[in-house]
Amino acid sequence: MTQQEFLQAYDSYADAIFRHCALRLGDREDGKDLTQETFIRAWEAIIGGITVQNMRAYLYRIANNLIVDFARRRKRRPTSSLEELMEAGFNPPSREKGPAAAFEESFVLDTLQNIEEPYRTAVILRFIDGLPPREIASLLAVSPNVISVRVNRGIQKLQSLLTPNG
Repeated sequence: MTQQEFLQAYDSYADAIFRHCALRLGDREDGKDLTQETFIRAWEAIIGGITVQNMRAYLYRIANNLIVDFARRRKRRPTSSLEELMEAGFNPPSREKGPAAAFEESFVLDTLQNIEEPYRTAVILRFIDGLPPREIASLLAVSPNVISVRVNRGIQKLQSLLTPNG
C-alpha cells in the first residue's frame, strides 16, 4: 500500500472510526486520541510489511483493540448520557426528519449505553457504523453466526428497555 492509498483510506474511514471510538468510550477527546492511535498503528504495520486485504475491517479491529486496552486501563467504563456526550461536542449521526425523530434517535442512543457487552458492540458496529455481519465477525475474530446472535440479542435487549412494559 502506498502512502497515497493510505491517505485515501484515512479520508474515507477517519470520521467513522472517530464516531465509533467516541460512542464506545463516551468521550469525544478520548475518541480523537484513539482514532489517531488507530491510524498510527495501521501505518506502522503497513510500512513494517503487513498486507491488508480489507482496510476498513483492519482499522476497526485496531480501534476495537485500543478501546479494550483503554477500558482495561480505566478499570471501569463510565456510562455517559447522550446529553453529556453532546455537551462535550459529540454529535451522533443524524438522519432526522424533525424534532420528534431527533428525540427518538437520542433516546435510543442513550438507552444503547445500558446494554451490556458484547451486545452493545455488535449493535453499534452493525447499525451505527453500518458494517455487514461478515466484516464484524472478521474484526472481532468470531463467526458470522455469533455476530448475528449478538446483534439479535442486543436488539431484543434494546427493545425491552425501550418499551413501556420492558
